[in-house]
Amino acid sequence: MTEADVIYLEPDDSPAVIRERLRASESVRVLLVVPKECSGLNSLVDLKLLDRQARALGKEVVLVTRSRELREQAKNLGLQAYSSTAWAGRAKWSSAGKSRRAGVGGPVAKRSFRERIPAPPASGAVTLGGSAILVLAFLAMLTFLAVLVVVLLPTATVRLQPVVYPVSTTLTIQGSPGLEEIDFINLRVPARAAETEVVGSDELATTALRDEPFAKATGEVVFTNRRSQATTVVSDTIVATSAGTTIRFRTTAEVTVPPGAGSRMRAPIEAVEPGPSGNVTAYSINRVEGPLDRQVNVINAGPTSGGGMSQVLYVTSADKEQLRELALHRLREEGYNILLSQLADGEMLAHESLVAVVLSETYDKFPGEPAEYLNLHMRALVRGTVMQREDVELLGLRMLQFEVREGFQLLAGETEVRIDEVSDVQYDGTMAMVVTARGQSWAEIDELEIRESIKGKSADAAEEYLARHLSLASPPTVEVSPDWWARVPWLPFRITVQVNSEQGASG
Repeated sequence: MTEADVIYLEPDDSPAVIRERLRASESVRVLLVVPKECSGLNSLVDLKLLDRQARALGKEVVLVTRSRELREQAKNLGLQAYSSTAWAGRAKWSSAGKSRRAGVGGPVAKRSFRERIPAPPASGAVTLGGSAILVLAFLAMLTFLAVLVVVLLPTATVRLQPVVYPVSTTLTIQGSPGLEEIDFINLRVPARAAETEVVGSDELATTALRDEPFAKATGEVVFTNRRSQATTVVSDTIVATSAGTTIRFRTTAEVTVPPGAGSRMRAPIEAVEPGPSGNVTAYSINRVEGPLDRQVNVINAGPTSGGGMSQVLYVTSADKEQLRELALHRLREEGYNILLSQLADGEMLAHESLVAVVLSETYDKFPGEPAEYLNLHMRALVRGTVMQREDVELLGLRMLQFEVREGFQLLAGETEVRIDEVSDVQYDGTMAMVVTARGQSWAEIDELEIRESIKGKSADAAEEYLARHLSLASPPTVEVSPDWWARVPWLPFRITVQVNSEQGASG
């Protein structure tokens, strides 16, 4: 079996010094002797750091300390703790195979036959008969039983409810990539930047409306032949107005004007551009575009009609920006979930630390283009800051301990460390966090001192003593068993102290 290495700490040893001494030990089993008021190992935070260091080094640590509070906190963390090295010598290490201790002393010397024969009584000595010896033995047994009853029969239960005070503190912690361990002085914790690339497409319904030319005006024109031969007017021949703004029309069917000057033929037309501008009055269309203008004349005997407006949806710059924000938000959340799935045990990713950088974006429509929907394909890089949750909690608890008044201690299991706000997020993962630590504190209760102070007292006297010497929220109770027994047991281990913290906090 590997022997345990015994390390004796000094009162002024800092947490860093203690961890360094633990790291320097060549044994996997370390007996750590903690002096009273050791500055580097006097709180739950220091114990958690020690436990994490021991687990990282693959070592098993057993504490030896006279501080009952430190022993209780150590046991709550799963560490073995004893009040003396003698008791610590009985510690059960996790590894099996303890060596057995050899017997002490040699064989018992043999006595001679003469030595085993009792010597005759001296002359004049008084000898007791067998009956007298039996009586004395019986009396001795009665006395022993009486003492045993006095010592072991009575028990006492002490119930105490200390005053509980709420404590809280707010501090700004910095997550710093590249930092190896918690910086308690500058309030910094180790951090790292994590990133992932995500792609996706999104669609947005447009909402802006505007009037757009909708239908094309239609009508009829009359072509008049200017020559003796027949003249063919093909489809899509352009005719137009000549006064004011030029309105152009096209023929929608091929017609042939009979031969002879003055011969006429009607032809259907529609406006080249949609909208009400194509609704012209009679006799407005009087010009033929192209080489036919020397062969035929044109006129509209009646007005054209049917050109109109309608409201249509179209893309705006606001639509583009809104779709961009929507797509970026969705990709940021998708990246956040991917990064969460990649975290190791004990790590946390602050959602507010996420930064999404657009790598590419492609829209299927331009601003001003008529469309009912706008589509976007985006590729983005999502980065966030990752920290150890335990680091933030330990730093918050260390700062919270400074708010606990003298003679009080933090209640185990009643503390909370919460990140309220994240700011100043940088690309390398550095960020600032506003952290609030809250907890409950109560008056320190030394159970060993209580047992020593009330042993042998009557129940009333014990309650009066406790009420006078302790800061309690309600009167203490001392119950002695059996009921007819008048006093608290003399043996401290027969006295049970129960401390209850379930009460309303006092200011």
